[in-house]
Amino acid sequence: MEAYGLKKGKLITKTHKIETFKYNEEDKDIGEIKARIDDQENPHIQLEYRPLKTWANGDTYEGQWNKVTSLKHGYGTYVWENGQEYEGYWKNGKQNGEGTFTWPNGDIYEGEYKNGQKHGKGKLTCANGTIYQGDFKADKSCGLGTQSWPNGDKYEGYFADNKENGKGTYTWDDGRKYVGVWKQGKRHEKGVFYDPEGNPVPLEWSNGQLL
Repeated sequence: MEAYGLKKGKLITKTHKIETFKYNEEDKDIGEIKARIDDQENPHIQLEYRPLKTWANGDTYEGQWNKVTSLKHGYGTYVWENGQEYEGYWKNGKQNGEGTFTWPNGDIYEGEYKNGQKHGKGKLTCANGTIYQGDFKADKSCGLGTQSWPNGDKYEGYFADNKENGKGTYTWDDGRKYVGVWKQGKRHEKGVFYDPEGNPVPLEWSNGQLL
């Protein structure tokens, strides 16, 4: 096992407050490495590499396993018989950590997983040119993110259940822009519409919906 040294963080002291540890990006990377080392030193987790395994249904997996539980654990690649493929980190038999999932139609997700679902930061690139980059929760775009379409339109703001939800800005390819609040993918409250020159344009509303 290779040994890794940890970079000492900086303690920030404030009067009458508990000292806190301030992470920079390098600290974060080192912290993730240490977590993997601790994982390997757990007596209930003994990692080993196994060659390609093929199941009766045609699925295959090649990578690391936990010898204690015989579950996929560590880094490996799983290919489904229908052409789907996941390459990345596993924990207790499920995708956990960073990984890449590819669909037969050309869609690709690159990002974080938790308990077998897209969860955390990630980027979903669809074969039709649509791209979402931002927060995921329980396999859906949820939180702050940016989605762009092949025609040049773009939305930047909050999402929930794969739809625009909360404050956001939609920009058309010709420069027009709408800034306001969204609910379940629709403009919900009064916002501001701007023409391509950046001038505000009056809008007509009824019951919270844009006419």
